[in-house]
Amino acid sequence: MRNFFRIFILVFNVFIALFFYACNKETTNQPVDCSQCFAVAPDSGFLALHVTINQENPRIPVTIYQGNIEDQQIKLRDTLRLATAKILMPANQSYAVTATYIRGIDTIIAVDGTKLEVKKVAGQCGKTCYAVLGGYLDLRLRK
Repeated sequence: MRNFFRIFILVFNVFIALFFYACNKETTNQPVDCSQCFAVAPDSGFLALHVTINQENPRIPVTIYQGNIEDQQIKLRDTLRLATAKILMPANQSYAVTATYIRGIDTIIAVDGTKLEVKKVAGQCGKTCYAVLGGYLDLRLRK
């Protein structure tokens, strides 16, 4: 009976440890590019904006909001001339982005949102490091 109790306690402790490890919001199990993993936690990361550049829309006005659009905290307004742009922004923040297109007489506003999160990466890159996750925004027109 004593051995059963010891085994039970050991198994219980393993499950508790796994539970807390899986729920740790500061660590990720997500695969990361080790060339983008840093020894010191970064305070910023890139938002990757993907837009549609075409004959009718050679320049796309974009607006980046910190938080939700409804909060009206505009961080940046710019006009993109390339289909992909990377913009450096503070990490551990949520962002919403709009891109404005013209199609005939209609105005189309594409909206997407993301969160730039700094996460600790363990067991993937040979050493513990930090990576910025998120930041991909798809603002392309649908056909």
